[in-house]
Amino acid sequence: MRKTRTTTLATVLALGLTLAACGGADDTADSPTADTSPSAVPAPAPTEEDADDDRATDEDTDAGGSFDPTASGLAAVDVAETEAGGTAYQLDDEDGDGGWEVDVALEDRSVEVTVGPDSQVLGTEDDDLDDEDRAALDAATVPLAEAVQTAVAEVGGQLDGVELDDEDGTWVWEVSLDDTDGGDDVEVRVSTTTGEVVSADA
Repeated sequence: MRKTRTTTLATVLALGLTLAACGGADDTADSPTADTSPSAVPAPAPTEEDADDDRATDEDTDAGGSFDPTASGLAAVDVAETEAGGTAYQLDDEDGDGGWEVDVALEDRSVEVTVGPDSQVLGTEDDDLDDEDRAALDAATVPLAEAVQTAVAEVGGQLDGVELDDEDGTWVWEVSLDDTDGGDDVEVRVSTTTGEVVSADA
């Protein structure tokens, strides 16, 4: 009798283990938590070649004409006036590299502020202020930046430089613009007192 019970118990245990093993395999395959979709597979780590491709794309965007000389020049004027604490009266394109030289009047002297393409001040240099420039600035009611905006609105184009000039006894901002709407490089003269365009010629 004892031998029969032992045999029966052993048979039941063996059958239970077999079913558990089979059921475990099925549960794993059918488990809703097992995610084998493509999105669950981790993306490969970026390689150095991928990074080079990204940099090349950024450079292409920059080279694609996103640089605006007029906006850059006006930003340089703002930076230079803040740096020197005076009034900008001359602006020169720094060899076409996106930088600018801005002359700022400060009482009886001038400060030349060199501003890089990223609107960072690269250096300053003190100089004397010409008496005529001082007199023109004292009489001016239209700032350099406003004259640039007026000139661009008149003929289009991109800013190349600005200086004070005497036009038949009238002080003007002479704004040099490249690639204007007419296809020429144009000098636009804007009155320093009225803000009106006095003349424009290639």
